[in-house]
Amino acid sequence: MNNYKLTIQFDGTHFHGWQVQISDRTVQGDIENALEKLFQKKVTLIGSGRTDSGVHAKAQIANFKISTNIEPENIKNALNANLKNDVFIENCEIVNDDFHSRFSAKEREYEYIISTKYQLFERYYTWNIKYSLDIDKLNECAKYVMGEHDFESFCKATAEVDHKVCTVFQSEWEVKDSHLVYHVKANRFLQHMVRYLVGTQIEVARGRLTIEDFKLLIDNVHDNKFVFRAPARGLFLKKIKY
Repeated sequence: MNNYKLTIQFDGTHFHGWQVQISDRTVQGDIENALEKLFQKKVTLIGSGRTDSGVHAKAQIANFKISTNIEPENIKNALNANLKNDVFIENCEIVNDDFHSRFSAKEREYEYIISTKYQLFERYYTWNIKYSLDIDKLNECAKYVMGEHDFESFCKATAEVDHKVCTVFQSEWEVKDSHLVYHVKANRFLQHMVRYLVGTQIEVARGRLTIEDFKLLIDNVHDNKFVFRAPARGLFLKKIKY
């Protein structure tokens, strides 16, 4: 039995997230259906992590184990032939038996794209913001995200995890013409964490929260301050490091 690693791209617009659901279309569900057609048996696909409905991926990683003589390149081609055009298997390779797409990951990288000028054909891939933003405040907030913190304030309240401590290696904003791109890397991310970080930083940049408010939220010593969640459509899973 071999362990196969898939590198996957997907447009999350019409998916209800990554994880298999009974009645809704998901990325994992589509790929598992394609695997079942290829191998004529149920195959469990293990993803590096969940993504929300509407979130996109440039390089999601997943793995599965099966006994087959089919070459990895042919597996990739067969899967793509049975998938719709909003999900694409970029690569398929045999990896060590102990490789686990989730637990072997050392670093995950996301980017969030904001447009300050409405572009019709970007409407599913950016968060269009019409009000003015203070870029200096965004940059200052981003610095507070760096390092090890308990991100309890910046995740879904019902997140089922043992702890909410994450180590952030990169947190910075990039200005590109009429776009703002938030780059963030960490050893792990909690549910909705990036979207809450982006949404709350934007509230600071538009003057509805202060930088001190944001710092208190990061430190979990806030009083009656609330985080704000950015829309899913601007978020991309960019890279996973093993």
